[in-house]
Amino acid sequence: MPSLPGSADPPVPCARCLTRVPRIKWGDLCPDCLAQLKVRATPIARRISIFAALLVIIYAWFQITLTPTSRIWVAAMAIGTYVLVRRIATQIAIEVLRK
Repeated sequence: MPSLPGSADPPVPCARCLTRVPRIKWGDLCPDCLAQLKVRATPIARRISIFAALLVIIYAWFQITLTPTSRIWVAAMAIGTYVLVRRIATQIAIEVLRK
């Protein structure tokens, strides 16, 4: 059942810029502040994830006998590591930069 127009939640202030925005919870950031944080967190996460992918490649270079098939697997693991670490590092950087 849709809510009545008079029962909508009132606008809540953003935790950073104090702009009143509807449909956010107390202590959350407005979409503009969140976008600014993502822009600042992206280069940090990119550097961390490139470093992690390079560690996977270096480990494979020195510890595994590299055949053509294993090189494909190492490349896939490096790409997977990059993507996974970048998502995690982005979220952590946003939380750290938020404070």
